[in-house]
Amino acid sequence: MAMFGSKGLAAFAAVAALVAAPAATPFAQEAPRETAQEPAVHSPSPEEAAAQLAGAYHLTNADGDRNCTLTLSGKPLRERGKDPARAAAFTVEFDRTACAAQILFSADIASWAPGPGNAIRLYNGEGRLTAEFTEGVGGTWEALREADGVYFLVNPRIADPAAQPADIVGQWELTRTGGNMRCRIDFLEAPAPADAFRLAPEPGCAPLLGRTLPERWRLDRGDLVLETASGGQLRFAPNEEGGWMKVPEEARPLVLNRAP
Repeated sequence: MAMFGSKGLAAFAAVAALVAAPAATPFAQEAPRETAQEPAVHSPSPEEAAAQLAGAYHLTNADGDRNCTLTLSGKPLRERGKDPARAAAFTVEFDRTACAAQILFSADIASWAPGPGNAIRLYNGEGRLTAEFTEGVGGTWEALREADGVYFLVNPRIADPAAQPADIVGQWELTRTGGNMRCRIDFLEAPAPADAFRLAPEPGCAPLLGRTLPERWRLDRGDLVLETASGGQLRFAPNEEGGWMKVPEEARPLVLNRAP
């Protein structure tokens, strides 16, 4: 070993130490981390969902001039259709003859079932879907039946409180959306025929309301109805701005707002 000299021995010792040392791992091994467990979300059973939606509903057309009452029960239906979505259907009770005279398709309703997002599905006797109502606001559900029209289910137990005559009395301004023409109408407390109240529109309202101006007003199932002496009607439904909009809705509907 003398032939290496002192420097050679030092180098040899360093190499030997490297050879003897255990091989280092290219990456440090981290201890496995524990992932946080998200709390389980409880999905209600069909029976639980039905119990939440069960109750009396008003089935109406878009104009609100035809309606009938349906009672959605939480009692399971004995005979269930082939549709998997109707695997848990429930009974529905209503005056079938009276409802059919108001809402034609109601004659086909035989059962109901809750759907996703608090939807209400109505089925016929063969288990086929007749209408699916999606939840809106203020205790109202809406359905669009192809080649038929729009219908509503309203739960009066949770619906927004209907307007009262005292909420209407006073002066209102009538305008047509997107137009400059406007006029004022006084809704009076004085009684009028047909369980109504007197109405005093300005003469300038004729271009908006027609040559025969309405002379009385009343509230009907949450809508505001203006009537002529001969019984002609203009129906207004409440809008989100606190006013009233003529229904059925037109391209440029008439709107009533409180006069400034």
